[in-house]
Amino acid sequence: MSLKKQTFSGVIWTFLDTFFLSGLSFVAMIYIARILGPTEFGLIGMISVFIAVGTSMVDSGLSASIVRTKNVDNSDFSTVFYLNLGMSFLVYAIMFLLAPLIADFYSQPILTGVVRLYCFSFIIAAFSAIQLAQLNREMQFKKIAKYNLPGTIIGIIVGIILSLKGSGVWSIVWMHLTKQLVQSSVLWLASAWKPTLYFSREKMKYHYGFGYKLMLSGLLNTVFDNSYNIVIGKFFTVQSVGFFERARSFNHYPVSTLTGIISRVTYPLLSRIQDEQERISRVYKQLLQFSFFITAPLMLGAAALARPLFFLVLGEQWLPAVPYFQILCLASIFLPIHSFNLNVLKVYGRSDLFLKLEILKKIVIVVGIVIALPFGMMALVWSSVIASFIALLINTYYSQHLIHYKTAKQLLDMLPTFLIAGIMAAGMFALALSLQPQGLWLQILIPALVGALFYLSVNFLLKRPSIQFGLKLIKIK
Repeated sequence: MSLKKQTFSGVIWTFLDTFFLSGLSFVAMIYIARILGPTEFGLIGMISVFIAVGTSMVDSGLSASIVRTKNVDNSDFSTVFYLNLGMSFLVYAIMFLLAPLIADFYSQPILTGVVRLYCFSFIIAAFSAIQLAQLNREMQFKKIAKYNLPGTIIGIIVGIILSLKGSGVWSIVWMHLTKQLVQSSVLWLASAWKPTLYFSREKMKYHYGFGYKLMLSGLLNTVFDNSYNIVIGKFFTVQSVGFFERARSFNHYPVSTLTGIISRVTYPLLSRIQDEQERISRVYKQLLQFSFFITAPLMLGAAALARPLFFLVLGEQWLPAVPYFQILCLASIFLPIHSFNLNVLKVYGRSDLFLKLEILKKIVIVVGIVIALPFGMMALVWSSVIASFIALLINTYYSQHLIHYKTAKQLLDMLPTFLIAGIMAAGMFALALSLQPQGLWLQILIPALVGALFYLSVNFLLKRPSIQFGLKLIKIK
């Protein structure tokens, strides 16, 4: 199979994995949210930063090192397996001891047990980290999708049953644990590789030398990405955290799905052609513009229809989350572009620069939070949009020298798409308002269909490069 067809196949199967399977979880969480309410989701939002930190520490960037290394053998796999496993036990022990302090910080005693149980997933995931890295390295995304299916379905069933039985926040915890346990078991049983009693200090130094910088970058990214939950949980109500967490989850699902596809497929793809400078620049430019062609109308359209969407899907009790969602949509538009630029740094082995950029961007977030906090919740949410755009400028400034695609040129290439999507969203918002007496379904479906038709028609008539690239992808068999 050619690299082009293999990449397209990877996109399709990764799309099915991240969109369909994540979509099942997303829908299940919507149903559970209608049952539980903002408080339970606020509790999960409070500990999200600690979960994210633990996940970054367990992996330590070692899986990324396995994917990018050209020649690997069993010595690499076994060494990294034991490193991951050891880190998972260490991180779990740390979280177990910190759990009472986390509960005291938020004045929520229930969080002690929630943290201790939820974080057990670190150990479960470590047992299948190498098997998953091997599949990503070989671009076997079809297998990944198939192996993830049982865990997703069983986890959803457990979560819904427990929520209906009145288990509260524990239904969310057990849903996650069950999903992780089944997925790891399937990956372990399906893989031909099993760890041997072999550990190489040389291999450890090589992979950890690359990975620890990504780990530190990941730690910074996850801490500060969840810093808004920490600040809101400390200075505002638990319900405020719940509203923000659901708005953010709604916002992140479509764009993080696309970002996940981009990251998982393009990283091994670009790693394979890392020595072909002209080719990697051309591929990067096409994929960047195409991803923005999808995310811009998706997120601006969702912002335009936010109120009827929240009312229909979550119910009236969740309407205070609508303004947060609409603002966050502006920040999420650029997430795939961030992913592209950071993948370039990893492909070229610049994990040192990756770390420096993360430090610089987190300083921007801290400054934004400090300035915005005295002005309330809305100011905090707007600060995340500004921080996201500044981060985009930082990422593109440093990656432009590797791919010969300047920041100004990237922004100019995205501008027409943004303007067309903006006009589309404005029309959708006005149409939804005029349809308010007609019911929620019509307020959503008619503007969505009209907006999609307008967006695609204008891009087609103007012969925009992104829609031409999309048509070429469809023709690949």
